[in-house]
Amino acid sequence: MWERIRERLRGKLFLSSMMGITDGAFCAGRGRGADMVQLGAYLAEPPVYGVPGYECILPADREGCVRFLAEQVAAVKKRLDVAVCLNLATLRLEWGLEASECFREAGGDVVELNCHGGLRRYLEQGKLRAMVLPEHRAELFRWLDEFSKLKIPVVVKFRMGAIPDYTPILDELVDMNLLGVHFNIRDDRSKRPGFEFVRGVKNRYGEKLFLLVSGYVRSASDVRQLFEAGADMVGVAEPTIKDPDYIAKLAEALRAGA
Repeated sequence: MWERIRERLRGKLFLSSMMGITDGAFCAGRGRGADMVQLGAYLAEPPVYGVPGYECILPADREGCVRFLAEQVAAVKKRLDVAVCLNLATLRLEWGLEASECFREAGGDVVELNCHGGLRRYLEQGKLRAMVLPEHRAELFRWLDEFSKLKIPVVVKFRMGAIPDYTPILDELVDMNLLGVHFNIRDDRSKRPGFEFVRGVKNRYGEKLFLLVSGYVRSASDVRQLFEAGADMVGVAEPTIKDPDYIAKLAEALRAGA
């Protein structure tokens, strides 16, 4: 169902989300050279919207949520011709589905369900990266089944190393109507991307899995190696904070074969 957008994005770069940083203005200023930018991470948790100490919470009412997200999308699209993705985390399925519909109504292109981060109060309730644990996996599959029914393409984000083997999860996901899977592949020991992890995933699933990766990407050589390993898209995050043209420079170096 989502093959057209896969073809548009395959082999391209994206600006990966950073919580509290990648709002519309930041993405518009740093997304040159990318074909997709990610807003967020934002949290769909209506009861704490506006409560001091709770940041990156989407507005609680539908109209306010659509208006806020439309402002973020417009900030990007008035400057860049890119797909705009919302990185979204939530404690309840119904909140996440509602926020995703708001994003579609706001003109967004892709939703990324965040099963990656380490926010303690979410982990304590079995959300974010805790969802991949065996005891929470049935809920993860139920959520993804519901997200796959949305009228906007959905990516799910995981963290390499959160569990020893993602095969039981990916075996289920490849048959769902998802756009793809995004792995943070930071290897904190080597301070390098997990090239072999990417190769292993792609060797097993091939074209059945549209694979986005990010984490410790620091050069055009890193990008080329990740594409050669089988990644369909490669994302960059932290280097763009100091260098607004970082992705544009990477894209130019790739075109030049540097």
